[in-house]
This record gives sequence, C-alpha cells and structure tokens, in this order.
Amino acid sequence: MILPPLSNPPFEPERHSFRKLDLNGPGGMQWFELHRPDLTMDGRDPLRLNVYLTRDGEFTTIWYGLIDALIAEARLGIGEDRDLDLAQLYETILFRGDIGDDSFGAGVLKAIRVTRMAPAVLRISDEHGLECLSLDAARD
Repeated sequence: MILPPLSNPPFEPERHSFRKLDLNGPGGMQWFELHRPDLTMDGRDPLRLNVYLTRDGEFTTIWYGLIDALIAEARLGIGEDRDLDLAQLYETILFRGDIGDDSFGAGVLKAIRVTRMAPAVLRISDEHGLECLSLDAARD
C-alpha cells in the first residue's frame, strides 16, 4: 500500500504568536498583530508600531509599522502636515506573497526575524515633538 505524502497544515498566523484583530477588510481580508505576552498590548492602538500581517486567501503581507498611518496622523494631529508622512517614516514591508502551508509560513517568519522587532508607540511631546518610544518607556 502506498501512502500519500503527509500534508503540511495550512498557514495560520495564530500558531506563530499573531493574534487576529477585529477588523473587516474587503473581500474577507484578515488582519493580525504580533503578540508579545511580556508587554501590555491591550486592544488595537493606531499609534503602536509592531509587526502586522494581513491575509487575503493565501496572499499575505507582513510589515513592521503602524496598522494605519492615516489614522495615526489624525490621532496625533499632524494630518495636515504634508512634510510628515508616517507611512514613509515608519513602515517597512517585510514580505508580500503567497503563504499556503504552515512550514513555509514558519520559514518566512524566521527569515524576516519578526521576533527581533521591538514594538513601540508614537506620541507628541511638548519637549521633543514627535517621539517613537519602546512600549516599556511609553508606560513611564
């Protein structure tokens, strides 16, 4: 009897420390954020820089940055400042392509070293203007 090759399960970001966000994208797109259990990361924060992932079927985009730069600019009150583009300053696309199975997805996440990217938060201070602080420093 010939056995079929063992199939690799489909890629599920939750198996790799991502948590699904309560966002509804077009066409059923799913949104995820890399979860850090050692840090307080309650809910979505449009000012938080972190590793995010979207899935539309098998097509996956992974980036380090803001979940939505336009919302962050509005929240910080800098939406009218055309010289300051948060997406350009703080977003780095890490991967864009199809991830079908879990083994390949794990290899992509390892290769782009998502666990080495520290979450941070943006804020405006009177003393320094726009600041990017680690989540630990932002709590102080």
